[in-house]
Amino acid sequence: MAAKAMTLEQAPKIISCKLCGSDSRLKFGLPYNKRANHPIPDEPDDCWYYQCDNCNFLFTPALDEEDHTEIYDETYWHNQDPDWYGRVTETFRLVALANELLKRRLDQIEILDFGCGIGGFLDMSHRSLGLKTWGTDIIPPKVGKDWFLKDLGDKKFDVIVACEVIEHLPNPRKIFDFIRSHLKSPGVFAFQTAQWDPASLDRDWWYLGPHNGHISLYSREGLSHVFQDMGGVDRRLWNEYAGLQAWLFE
Repeated sequence: MAAKAMTLEQAPKIISCKLCGSDSRLKFGLPYNKRANHPIPDEPDDCWYYQCDNCNFLFTPALDEEDHTEIYDETYWHNQDPDWYGRVTETFRLVALANELLKRRLDQIEILDFGCGIGGFLDMSHRSLGLKTWGTDIIPPKVGKDWFLKDLGDKKFDVIVACEVIEHLPNPRKIFDFIRSHLKSPGVFAFQTAQWDPASLDRDWWYLGPHNGHISLYSREGLSHVFQDMGGVDRRLWNEYAGLQAWLFE
């Protein structure tokens, strides 16, 4: 489903940041049909991205009212993210990074794959490693279905991982709080996304793609703000890259 088209004249010039609430100014536009890792289509810009004056968070409100289950349909897996099953190792890296903070045996902790996608990590973590893993997403997975939780209820986990998920969130701060509410004490949230660096990146950054849901792009400052605002007590970065972190909560 296409986002509602909006011309530059119709787009507001300042809106509130979805992470910290500060003023965010119109940064640039893209055609809605732009997909991550694809060239910018030769079409008019109608999807407007804003950057926060305070934390440099980059985002578009263009998909705020959309039914995101229609974005991640069968076509998505085949045409827009065919390597999703192959991110099993990247998800396991998040578990390992989280456990640097938790310091527990991996076979004794409960793990949630938040935004489990096709279910590759669920499948392999049970079949090959015997881990206690579950998954949740807005659509059911294709593999690992026995461990899919449509509703988390009051269940809590030692570790929650989100591999290439948080860039898809139209309401990131609300979802971060939701994730926090499903962590045990202590518990760790670990995630992987691409880091937005306003000093070196612009509208031609390969990772931008409203058509496949890349609508929330996090700077180092934005992620630090969320970590502190949520009351995180310790964190780890992989190779000091801000897009790959684990946060400890008590």
